[in-house]
Amino acid sequence: MMDDLKRSAQVRRPQDSGAVTSLASQALSELARKRANRDERIMAALTEKLEAAVLDRNPHRRIAVLAEMRAEGIADTVIAETCIPEVARRLGDAWCEDHMSFADVTIGSARLQAMVRDLGGPDPEDGRTQGGRVAVIVTGDETHTLGAMVLTNQLRRLGISVRLILGKDEASVIPILAECDFDAIMISASHSEKLVSLGNFVEKIRRGVPSQTPIIVGGSVVERGNDVLKRTGADYATTNVHEALQLCGLTTTDTQPSGRLKAMAE
Repeated sequence: MMDDLKRSAQVRRPQDSGAVTSLASQALSELARKRANRDERIMAALTEKLEAAVLDRNPHRRIAVLAEMRAEGIADTVIAETCIPEVARRLGDAWCEDHMSFADVTIGSARLQAMVRDLGGPDPEDGRTQGGRVAVIVTGDETHTLGAMVLTNQLRRLGISVRLILGKDEASVIPILAECDFDAIMISASHSEKLVSLGNFVEKIRRGVPSQTPIIVGGSVVERGNDVLKRTGADYATTNVHEALQLCGLTTTDTQPSGRLKAMAE
């Protein structure tokens, strides 16, 4: 009789252990889900606060929101590469829907750019960086500069030395590109109706730059599926920073995937 009871207990123990393990796994999964939902709610609420702060004349409000985000464990990289671009998109949508004036959007965007600049790290010195040198260009006929600034900070955090060229005409840009030995040239574009002029600009770069420097077009124009490569003559078109660098044969200090290149998508 005692032998039968022992054998029965031995049979049940593995089953009971498996059931306990399964319950523990389910509990951990549920806990992780709840934590993720909580983090999403916090992120959404703080992003709304950030949007209100950039529309406020009081700079201390922006400082307070930034401090609150950091206190919640939101990294500066997430603020600069996720939260700020999201606020910029909201401002743009509000203007398109006539819910906000152009002046308010312009002022708010300028404040966002200042925040991106403050959150960004210094440009690695040419002698110390192993990632390469990249030119990021927003041509004079483009009005979206926030995205290029975010991109610049992304690249610098990855160990890339960056020359940001904003709002200059083609005649001024070509000599800069010719004088510097860049490993890649990135052009941010948003207007599909200007692809012809962008193609002409790419052709001028090829004539003016002595080396075969790869030219990459990024931005919202790529996401609209406008056959960018064929119409511009660029080497690559992408909105993913790691893909862009890999295509150019550049290595970085960060091996983690980045997903969308938010900076070039503005």
